[in-house]
Amino acid sequence: MSLNTILLPHDGSALSGSVAASLAPFILGAASPVQVVLLHVADVDAGEPVDLDATEGYLSGLGARVTREYRTGPDAAATILSVAGELSVDLVAMSTHGRSGLSRWVRGSVAERVLRACPVPLWLSNPRSAPTRSVRSVLIPMDGSECANGVLGPLVPLLTALGAEVTLLYVDYAGTTDTPGMAAVRRVAREADVRGWLAVPMERLQRAGIATAVKVVHGAPAEEILRATESGAFDLLAMATHGRSGPGRWVLGSTAEKVLAHSAICTFVVRARS
Repeated sequence: MSLNTILLPHDGSALSGSVAASLAPFILGAASPVQVVLLHVADVDAGEPVDLDATEGYLSGLGARVTREYRTGPDAAATILSVAGELSVDLVAMSTHGRSGLSRWVRGSVAERVLRACPVPLWLSNPRSAPTRSVRSVLIPMDGSECANGVLGPLVPLLTALGAEVTLLYVDYAGTTDTPGMAAVRRVAREADVRGWLAVPMERLQRAGIATAVKVVHGAPAEEILRATESGAFDLLAMATHGRSGPGRWVLGSTAEKVLAHSAICTFVVRARS
């Protein structure tokens, strides 16, 4: 996967504009100029209803080719998805929040609906995400499922281009009521199993020349992933929005939603295919 065209929906808020800064590693590291399409969706035709000059100027300063799209319609999410298909973009970059109050750009509406149906990877930023001008260390949560492994396809070429290293994170939350002695025994056996399950994605990454480590932690998945994003050890979180089924696993509406809403770093998200 190469990032030739990025769609950046913009609602005029400072947060929407700040997403541009988080794209710097991809624009600066690209072999050829990246095209960024700034998209504003308005309820009614108002000409150019928001000022996109600052965002365009910033992106142009990084070396991107910037164009603008103004569309009207009552359903911003549907319009974003339509434009993404129409322009055959490689990535949609947007914030999980935007204007406050009655704006449609809030988690649970536009960003979440785009995530549920987007045919290409998403680059998501929330108010807590700190933009970085380089991506050197990437955290990839894994649950041992093929769906979770689905993030690797579009991600591996980007990691290779960026020269980033990867940590595969497995959160083991089973058996939390064990006695201390039994928990210690079970954890040793469990970690051996996990490393076996993750051998395939680890080998895939290493074949691509990407330095890869495995980390096993114990606790609730969302909390442990968020703790890792707050550690300062990682520049990017990459994950699929689905994995194993069942309560508390990688299902949009539970773990993924909580992580995307509160991650301290930007997130590269791939909607897993069934």
